[in-house]
Amino acid sequence: MKVTLIANISANGKILLSENTRYQAPDIAMGLFMETATRAGNLVIGKKTFEMLQRVLPDVKGFFPGVELVLISSSGISNEFKVVGSAEEAISYLTEKGYTEIAVGGGTITYNAFLSKDRITDVCVNIHPVIIGDGGIWGTDHDLSMQFKLISQQSIGENIVQLHLSRS
Repeated sequence: MKVTLIANISANGKILLSENTRYQAPDIAMGLFMETATRAGNLVIGKKTFEMLQRVLPDVKGFFPGVELVLISSSGISNEFKVVGSAEEAISYLTEKGYTEIAVGGGTITYNAFLSKDRITDVCVNIHPVIIGDGGIWGTDHDLSMQFKLISQQSIGENIVQLHLSRS
């Protein structure tokens, strides 16, 4: 199963958090999420990311047409979308539905849930030209060691570098 982690990160490697009022990723960075989720046909996100989407989008489901949204949460935060309790449950659910790729769109807890189970095969990141002190950190498991190859790199917008890394 191909599992692609999608993120916006700062130049110092911190995950850009939606609640950070000092820096927000520009709209052009959203293209990576849309492209990856559309290709996979699904998007796995956590509770905070879902709540942020609810605040900024009048119709979350309509914003992701044809994309199955799966939420990782310990509480039933939505009756409209599938809610699971772990990365493994999300993988099982989407595998049973016939998907061959999973898009993981954040946030930090969700990224780390997949990373700690060694389930990430690809990483797609937008690197933003900012240095921040309060961003999220991925790869918090001290025993984690994953090797990737650089598949592609490109500039998007004026100052953002987009990288695609893969283990395969």
